[in-house]
Amino acid sequence: MSTEPSTSARADVHVSHHQMLVNDQPGAEHPSHVPNGLTASAPGAAVILTGIHTGLVDVTVQLADARPASTAQGWDEVEEVELISFTGETRVAGLMGHLPQALPNLTPHGPGRYGMRVHARGRDIDPSAVPNVPFEFYLLTIWPIEVGPKACAKLGVGVAHELGLPDKSAEIKRWAREHARPESEPGRIAANLKPALPTPVMGSAQASEHRLRIANPYQEPAVEPALPEGLVAAAADAVVIRTLKGRGVVGVHVRWDSSRPRRPGSGWEEEQETEFVTTTGIMQIAGMHTHDGAPPPNLTYQGAGRYGLRVHGRARPGGRLSNRPGESYLLVVWPIALGA
Repeated sequence: MSTEPSTSARADVHVSHHQMLVNDQPGAEHPSHVPNGLTASAPGAAVILTGIHTGLVDVTVQLADARPASTAQGWDEVEEVELISFTGETRVAGLMGHLPQALPNLTPHGPGRYGMRVHARGRDIDPSAVPNVPFEFYLLTIWPIEVGPKACAKLGVGVAHELGLPDKSAEIKRWAREHARPESEPGRIAANLKPALPTPVMGSAQASEHRLRIANPYQEPAVEPALPEGLVAAAADAVVIRTLKGRGVVGVHVRWDSSRPRRPGSGWEEEQETEFVTTTGIMQIAGMHTHDGAPPPNLTYQGAGRYGLRVHGRARPGGRLSNRPGESYLLVVWPIALGA
């Protein structure tokens, strides 16, 4: 049976770390693996992945009495998951707890099983943007599958208290988390595997006032480091590399590692390490142009937190004719503590 949505509401939701969360209760454990790339659920929680790391997205919630007819017209992606609510109070919010009051409770029929269909549009427009006006749109359609006393009994919600028996709801939740998660199914990739490292990037960047700047291009840092006496200096959300030339093009190579790497081969004349913090998870080299024409890479693609940075520099002797920049830099980046 299918039916048209009976309740509809929309709001702008502030997201961060590429995530919207569906919470059944405080402290709910959300899925860490999303096989379909858009949404995944675990008992008491779900996650929806956004294209942007930080900013506003447009979200519409539709509540239906039964599974509505499926339509993908006007949407880039459509995926369905099941929600399990232990409380009957399930909300959608940004990762950092931004709860839009205009959006209703997703599970108004009480504890039980629900279906959730997620439509998305615009996730690939500009993942590095931090929009104040949404250009990503999401439609969440939710309907009950199995609710009421029988569903509550299966979930162990309130039954133990009413009968004076030991509460087994925590045990039921633990079992469900172990058995209902996609990453726990045979053949799935283990959830604790490290993400694949990006391919190294080569290009050039524009130095100015002996500075090569690294920052979030959509947000001015609160403090920019002073010109370092050595090779590199860092402040919150900002890094400065001292260049030999006061103004002009320099070569840039970027490489990522999962932890502090070994030194590269010979050929680099200078080397210096530093740590820096990004509160937004977006750090790009100002004025960089990649050799393949791709957009400048995000050095901190794993999100907000502390990172290590090793800078290597070299310059060719003057008076040598070449179309290449006269000096170049290798930047090696690795995470230290994410989530800061």
